[in-house]
Amino acid sequence: MSEAPDGYRIDVTSPSGEDTLVAAIDAHELLDRLPSLEAAVLGSAARSRSIGTGMELPAIEVGGTLFDSVFQSGIKALYLSSRQKAQERGRRLRMILRVRSPELAALPWELLYDEKLGGYLCLHHPVIRHVEMLEPVAPLRVEPPLRILGMVSLPGSLTPLEAETEREGLTTALKPLIDEGRVWLDWVAGGTKQDLFNALFAGCHIFHFIGHGKFDDQRRQGMLVFSDEQGRESPLHAEALGSLISVADPSPRLVVLNSCETGTSHARDLFSSTAAKLEYTVPAVVAMQFAVTDKAAVLFSRAFYQALAANRPVDEAVRTGRIALRADKDDSLECFTPVLYQRSGDARLFDFTSLRKPTPPLTVVEQIKGEEQGARTDRPTEPSHVSPPPKSVSPPLKAPSPDLTPTPGIDTGHWVVSMAVHPSGRLLATGSRKLVRVWDVITGQPTWERRLGGWSTMVNALAFSPHGDSLAIGSTDNLARVWEMTAGATPLTFTHRHFVNTVAYDGSGRLLATGSADATACVWDLGSRSRVLSLRHARAVKALAFSPDGRRLLTGSEDKSAYIWDTETGRQEARIEHGDFVLGVAFSPDGRTVATCSQDHTAQVSDTQTWTPLFRVEHKGGLRAVAFSPDSSMIATGSEDGAVCLWRADTGQSVLALRYNRSVNAVAFSPDGRFLVSGGEDKVVHSVRVPEADR
Repeated sequence: MSEAPDGYRIDVTSPSGEDTLVAAIDAHELLDRLPSLEAAVLGSAARSRSIGTGMELPAIEVGGTLFDSVFQSGIKALYLSSRQKAQERGRRLRMILRVRSPELAALPWELLYDEKLGGYLCLHHPVIRHVEMLEPVAPLRVEPPLRILGMVSLPGSLTPLEAETEREGLTTALKPLIDEGRVWLDWVAGGTKQDLFNALFAGCHIFHFIGHGKFDDQRRQGMLVFSDEQGRESPLHAEALGSLISVADPSPRLVVLNSCETGTSHARDLFSSTAAKLEYTVPAVVAMQFAVTDKAAVLFSRAFYQALAANRPVDEAVRTGRIALRADKDDSLECFTPVLYQRSGDARLFDFTSLRKPTPPLTVVEQIKGEEQGARTDRPTEPSHVSPPPKSVSPPLKAPSPDLTPTPGIDTGHWVVSMAVHPSGRLLATGSRKLVRVWDVITGQPTWERRLGGWSTMVNALAFSPHGDSLAIGSTDNLARVWEMTAGATPLTFTHRHFVNTVAYDGSGRLLATGSADATACVWDLGSRSRVLSLRHARAVKALAFSPDGRRLLTGSEDKSAYIWDTETGRQEARIEHGDFVLGVAFSPDGRTVATCSQDHTAQVSDTQTWTPLFRVEHKGGLRAVAFSPDSSMIATGSEDGAVCLWRADTGQSVLALRYNRSVNAVAFSPDGRFLVSGGEDKVVHSVRVPEADR
């Protein structure tokens, strides 16, 4: 769901097909109803049946309005058909909400209601708020026991909670697994931020917080309220909380916030709620969008963990918790208070039945061979529209042809998460979930293909070697691979401790740089297969690029800065600051400037002699990619708002502006500079001619 000229664009993908409509949702009118709605939720938990039934009307009205706005004609038919298909297969339909508009994200979608379909949808199937990030969840490899860390923090000045009752309920729900030695439950010894910091160093897989939460309207950000050493309130905003949780090793895969208003967001900031902010640190967060009573917190927590212990996915565990609340008092509205935020495609975060020691990951070639021999009988079924891998062919290594004209659009059938253009200009590579493909740009047909294992493994990065004879791949299985572009070749593999977000060759093709969510950038010698340089960052490395002479490495990080490093000594030469994550970087081919782009909606061009900024350009959404033209005269930018823009590299003057329907994740120029290529979530690689006057 995203903004459109006449309302909000609703794009639906389902097992029964796809559809799109523009809905006229009066988001601000619905937001004005939230205070009275929250009062009704709390009142329904305490009032008698006759009064409580009347108080349910605001929830039915809001839920009905949301349903009628979205589930119109074709979309409603898709919903009914998909639900029927799920039932026929003995499964439960999952409703995943990808909300791009901040004011829509602040609405209580868990209240979706239609009387003819059985009332509230969230009681019939899970409703998940999917946070749009390019990092899915790496497979959890955990050696028993599964570690759960609980914390109670109750400053003396705030209303007391039934914390001990909830602690006992959590312990009771998990006792069977605790007795078997498969789950370990511990509690933070104290209620201060320092107590949590100390406890996190031991690591955990689930963090469960019992206490108070608030929403800071001035900073437009959620927060938890801890105690200080004197028992007074000591708030911690969501962004800082995420940084604190990140010190855990192993890091939590799930955070449960049994606190008021931890799921509340600001209508002008999509990621303002405590839960959504934590998605940068953990893959799944359960939070509360309204104030929650003590009894409801206890009941929900017990049922939620009982469902997890029964090996149910986290989204189904949340639905189970809702039903427990509804069953306890069937006119209570508190069952709509919990919210599930998730960036994983698979809601089964843990496997309680088969926890085992991790095994080294197979290379993709080994896995493919194993599948062909029937060794892996449990691999996921591939979608029917994906064809078998074509026969591998070696790409042409000749210089780009001046007469080469690519097809305007290649429908890849998948989100284009990463992209690279071959030095010949005749081929380009795309990366998506589990799949790498190389395409002939003239025919639009695939010529080379590799599949990666794992349900949600994402191909985050691609780079062709300078001579075009190999392709480097970075992915969320913590590996970087280098494939020779020949039939039957086995890739070189290089391992990080977390997702590999970015890869780049130096000009000679002898060195490969990799950047990872483990906060390091590494340089590898491809001849000896050894690591020759490791550069530590404060947070995940999202982008990197060598200078044309290979003497410098430019990196971009989630710590809101880009860095320039000497590749001989590893010394940091300069730092370029942004207001948010730096997601794209590029050196100009002439080596005189660098470009950096950020989630702060801007791209900046800086001089490589003084590292001073020359100019900035701005989009309406966060920038995902930036690239220089081969002659260094222009830069291209791609944004999550669907825009692809072309700018003069000396002045920042706009040359060309294009708009697509979905987020743009990658931009590049053809080797001769005549075409601008882009790819993103509309699944199409677009090629447009660069205006003649600007080449």
